Amino acid sequence: MIYWYWRYIPCRGVKLEFDKFAIYPDGDPALVYLYRRDAKQRIGIKLKHIREGRETFKKIDGVDFEIALRSPNGDGTFEFDPVHVFSFLLMIKTGGWINAPAILNVSMLDQDFECHDIFCMPFIEASPTHYQDIALTNEDAIWIKANMATALRFTKKAMFQNAMQALTSFHCVPYANVALLLAWSGLEALFRTETELSFRLCLYIANLLKSGSEREEMFERLRQSYNARSKVAHGSGARLAELPELAYFTRDVLRSCLAKCIELGHFPEPKKLIFGD
Repeated sequence: MIYWYWRYIPCRGVKLEFDKFAIYPDGDPALVYLYRRDAKQRIGIKLKHIREGRETFKKIDGVDFEIALRSPNGDGTFEFDPVHVFSFLLMIKTGGWINAPAILNVSMLDQDFECHDIFCMPFIEASPTHYQDIALTNEDAIWIKANMATALRFTKKAMFQNAMQALTSFHCVPYANVALLLAWSGLEALFRTETELSFRLCLYIANLLKSGSEREEMFERLRQSYNARSKVAHGSGARLAELPELAYFTRDVLRSCLAKCIELGHFPEPKKLIFGD
């Protein structure tokens, strides 16, 4: 392939259950593709091949799959927003987070590369504190593709950006108390609640996600999590034994709320959530 026509982003942290998928947009040719790396596939590109960006290249600690990004006009200019949105939707759908620190002008999956001018540039600098055993299924990829346009539209909204940054940062923080605060900051951004947070915010979330008896159960669990969040924020709950569990519970609630907003095509309207359905 022409080296100025494509960019490649090696990713680690989530495994693909398919070989190739055109993730964005609909139509042919697509701009963003996903390619699975076979675990036995040798990576031919080494540090010695990198002409520029060696320090960035050193941050690549493995390749589970690769994102290939096409230049829309074939002139060497690229639009990276769809790649950021893909990584965020992957996080919402699977709960996994990818380490994607670099962009290259040559694919690391290319077994016969001949380019001696390989350039490496920074992409997502944040690295997760640990990797999970997460797979992206074909059904997951179809969901992501179907919701890319909506998520790209949402990125223009501050509340979505704040929630997106909170969920992204969650995976890079090694401390459960700080992670819990981050998860709640994302929920507060989505629901724009300024008063009676422990009651109203939990009520809005429960009404958005659940119905019937499950709604009451969700409400009580959220109150428990928010109470722990308040203790942490005021300096008295850093050693609570249940913090890790509550942090991941709240993160998953944030994921569910974001998925619901994206599927509905709009953000929560608190007044309509007071009484639920």
